Amino acid sequence: MPTPKTNKEFERRFITAEEFRFDEDGNTISGYAARFNVWSEDLGYFREKIKKGAFAKTIKEHDVRALFNHDPNLILARTPNGTLLLEEDNKGLHYEAKLPDTTYARDLKESIKRGDITQNSFGFQTVQDKWEMKEGKDLDERTLVEVKLFDISPVTFAAYPQTDVKVRTLLYDIGIDYDALGLVITRAERGMDITESDKEILHTAMSVLGTYLSNEKPLAEEHLETVNEPRLLLTRCKRIREETEVFIGIGFQDGQNKKDAGGTAETS
Repeated sequence: MPTPKTNKEFERRFITAEEFRFDEDGNTISGYAARFNVWSEDLGYFREKIKKGAFAKTIKEHDVRALFNHDPNLILARTPNGTLLLEEDNKGLHYEAKLPDTTYARDLKESIKRGDITQNSFGFQTVQDKWEMKEGKDLDERTLVEVKLFDISPVTFAAYPQTDVKVRTLLYDIGIDYDALGLVITRAERGMDITESDKEILHTAMSVLGTYLSNEKPLAEEHLETVNEPRLLLTRCKRIREETEVFIGIGFQDGQNKKDAGGTAETS
């Protein structure tokens, strides 16, 4: 299996806080921003766990912030000046943040004491991960081996990836299996092999979207009577088409496929 591509995107993960507490004497909050070897919920065609050691390098080398709700204007502590301490133990990534004497920090302390804030999060970029394609199962499995950590953050709401219902409905209406297409694209992004069945899904999506785009018809107006964002939906459909072009190595113009990566001309 090919080596998956390094993910350069900024990602976030959330957990319900364990041992999340405020120390009145030390004016600190502490807890876990991540747990090791615990499977996540569905993150969009895959589930994920974090390997112990994934944070070992980054917490030694990088400037990591503690923020409230991932807001850079609400900084709580930083590693370079020692106000944020990060440590891997057997359970996960533990942190302790010495809080500043600011209004938002005092408000956060009160919210933690009352039990209003009960979740932690961390923002990161993947350095190394491992994927397993689970045949016959709905979800592939990802293990984070090493990450670059940007911030840890107590949060009010845990925001998980969500499907855009309008786009899903639109694509199903015009004959494209949204979930199957999404799974193929995410597998391709990981550097996994593309099967003949996967290629057929991509070709079908190309043909359908190409028909509409070549005629410059707004898909939302054609298939959703009550959608108020046809341009946004069309833009998203164009993006899906462009992604499929990348993964199957073809272009689309005037309802016909250009030459594929092998140089053979194809007609839809």
